[in-house]
Amino acid sequence: MTVESEAYEKHKNLKLAANEIGIKWQTLYYRLKKQGVQVTGDKSRYGSTSDKLAVIAENEFIKLVPESKNMNSVEWQSKFDIMIGKVKIDVKSSLPRKLQPNKTSTLSWAFSLKRQNFECDFMVCFGLNEDKTINKILVIPYEFFNGLQTISVPIGRPSKWHEYTVDKDDIREFFLSFSE
Repeated sequence: MTVESEAYEKHKNLKLAANEIGIKWQTLYYRLKKQGVQVTGDKSRYGSTSDKLAVIAENEFIKLVPESKNMNSVEWQSKFDIMIGKVKIDVKSSLPRKLQPNKTSTLSWAFSLKRQNFECDFMVCFGLNEDKTINKILVIPYEFFNGLQTISVPIGRPSKWHEYTVDKDDIREFFLSFSE
């Protein structure tokens, strides 16, 4: 292991690793790529609030389907989060929020889909409780989210999106059925 790869492995952050060894982060990036080191980062430590929430959902998915491959551990800013066989899945997460500021608006989960519209076979949306535990899981096939930029799922009110609800005990069997 080189000094560069050791520093990056320790921090999983280009800027912190580069500062530790006294070089520019761009130089470190170039050297790591030349050495074949996967530069993936650590969203759980250094990501935005939404990145950290996404990591929770991705980790929950991997617990539910341990045969899945986390693409974010292989590639920085992967175009999708999970791969099971040849099936590409993007995992989304949302906490309850009022989408309109008035007092009577319903709490909803909001999922942004714009980047993955053409990359994934399925979108798996985790509607979380305030304490970040799973409340609802939606499994949505490509044909039903293609062309959409966001999905808003009201909590405690009927919505077409609730039809895509899958019990967490059924997800593994569902996705593994594609690899048979």
